[in-house]
Amino acid sequence: MFEQAVIESILQRIEAGRQRLVDNDDILSDRYRTNIEVLKQHFPDIYEVMKDYEPQNKNVFMESDGALNLFYPENNGSTVFSETPFKDIEQRYQAFCEKPNRTLLNVDANDRGLSRHEFYLTKISRMKSDLKAQHEKLTRVPDAMGAIVLFGFDFGYQLTRILDSHFVKHVYIYEENLDFFYYSLFAIDWQWIVDETLRRNTSLHFFLGLDHKTFIAQYMNRLRFNGLYLAAYTYLYFGYKIENVKDVFYEFHNQYGKQVMGWGFFDDGIIGIGQYLARKNKTLLAVEPKQDPKPGFNDKLDVPVFILGNGPSLDNHIEFIREYQDEAIIVSCGTTINTLQRYGIKPDFHVDVERLRQTVEKLAPLDKDFLKGITALTVNVIHPDFYQFFDRAVIGLKPSEPISSMMCLTDLVSEENRSRLMHMHFSAPLVANLAMSYVTQMGYSDIYLMGTDCGFRERGQHHSKLSGYYTKEGKDSGLARIDKSLIQREANYGGIAYTTSIMDVSRIQLEYAIRWAKKRNKLLRCYNLSDGVKIGEAAAISSDDLLILPKGKSFKDASKQYALEQITAAEPDNFDSRVIPGIQKDFAEFTEKVSELLDESFTDFEGLMLTLSKVNNHTLLQHNYGRPYLAELFYGSFVYFANEVLDYACNIEGFEVANVRKLFDVFQEFVREMPPMLENAKDYVDKRENIISDRYHA
Repeated sequence: MFEQAVIESILQRIEAGRQRLVDNDDILSDRYRTNIEVLKQHFPDIYEVMKDYEPQNKNVFMESDGALNLFYPENNGSTVFSETPFKDIEQRYQAFCEKPNRTLLNVDANDRGLSRHEFYLTKISRMKSDLKAQHEKLTRVPDAMGAIVLFGFDFGYQLTRILDSHFVKHVYIYEENLDFFYYSLFAIDWQWIVDETLRRNTSLHFFLGLDHKTFIAQYMNRLRFNGLYLAAYTYLYFGYKIENVKDVFYEFHNQYGKQVMGWGFFDDGIIGIGQYLARKNKTLLAVEPKQDPKPGFNDKLDVPVFILGNGPSLDNHIEFIREYQDEAIIVSCGTTINTLQRYGIKPDFHVDVERLRQTVEKLAPLDKDFLKGITALTVNVIHPDFYQFFDRAVIGLKPSEPISSMMCLTDLVSEENRSRLMHMHFSAPLVANLAMSYVTQMGYSDIYLMGTDCGFRERGQHHSKLSGYYTKEGKDSGLARIDKSLIQREANYGGIAYTTSIMDVSRIQLEYAIRWAKKRNKLLRCYNLSDGVKIGEAAAISSDDLLILPKGKSFKDASKQYALEQITAAEPDNFDSRVIPGIQKDFAEFTEKVSELLDESFTDFEGLMLTLSKVNNHTLLQHNYGRPYLAELFYGSFVYFANEVLDYACNIEGFEVANVRKLFDVFQEFVREMPPMLENAKDYVDKRENIISDRYHA
């Protein structure tokens, strides 16, 4: 009886709501015509979708307060709003203002004397903390925001409510169901939204009709364009109940590490340049094959590849690795090579990516006979002393590094090799990422991950028990600094595994790399045998369920040689690539312009955001000017600086221009120091010794 009464009430409500649509047809139709013209003028891509769009759900009606609502008969007769939509929207908005959801980031700004970047970041961070202590902490949503993501759009009412009360520099709108955007053309005034956006020099970004993974990928691109410094100061607004957007929010949370890590910084870029120029040993360049190796259809590449990380689950697979070491190509990642020597297993390839000198120190104790015949696969920022340990070393381009752009665009590389240089996509932050990049670009199709745990099941066991991270007695050496606040992720074989921020980004990058490789090689299969964090795109499988067909060591060795011949090239004997090209003048002019922009006056948060945006745009424009290395040198340190400024400005009541200027002045000191450092890049090769010798038991 009760259910029947409820149904009748809903039907009466809908019938009355449809009559209101009829009564207001002229107003609604005029609004639609005006709005569709606004889309045509300002958002032509959306216009092309919307001009002939037919909504899937046509059960739209108007409530007594004049707001549109939508009925879902297949979902227990539910509606988007209650009988009072505007009241619902106001309540949700007020709840957001009182207890906002926002991205966060705690930057480790401890000056360890390693770089000028760390010196100035620490100086700014301490000054910021002192300045914040002078103010009350902001707990509500401020009148001005750097960015906001709307998870769910309804009919645009909430967007209007937010923009009516707040300045928001960048608005990101995600809505998977296009019906909601379509009905917004009848519900809200899009001309007002566009006028406000133009008047305040802000931006709107639409992600409509996309699945959650595509949304995150596109959002990352927009975020970089608008300024990565906003990643940790973005408000999150849920247009619907969290369970209705849980998939996209989970993906946003799952990929967050990629937004706030890997920014790089100026000194890193200088060290990378200096160390490439300072290498003494003969090396090979990783290049694109002259002919398509036809991955997946090339018998010469029909060999399984084991990518071995130094995670705790490596120990579980040693006998399996030993059994198939003559059949599979074995790739050791970073410190794994020391562990493998202890187990008596010799890899075919060794991969390293870390630019600082500890990479050299971990290799020094290894037996020279053990290293003979192992080919090193690395990138162009590695320490120059690294190459001495290997008979053959291959150098690929590390993405987003100034030295990589310089090699592609200047005389650092001979003209015959310059156009073929291989970019090691998704090769950071950890060594397993570079290994995956190399192996997939070589064209191999059967890849097995062991010890690439991207975390650990037990908090106290973060590496292989025979790794150098533990003493002979099994005591943790303290070299692996594991965060106290660990992240929980789904484990490869079910349950929960623990990970750190950098390991989590490594997991994300592995997923991107495998997905990218599968587009090029439809037959690629990646299997994860590691008992750590689940890696999307890599199928969880036990070694007990694997059968590897024997082809013999000679076949494997021939495959290795073939793969290397396809992707390597030597520089001509008479070519000298150890002299920095003439980019110093360009960089000096670039930093001078940055200083001018930072000196521009502003009086409020909107002005601050405009200044940061101008510096961001000037930096990214260097890519369009054919000078990406200038942007790559500067961008990371700028992002860290802007992040600290926003940490002050976004977390206090009020806005103190004088205090923001104090932070700007510190960064300006650093900007003035930058050009002379570039002129003497070779002086910044890492010359330290005994960095890890007392804590790494190789």
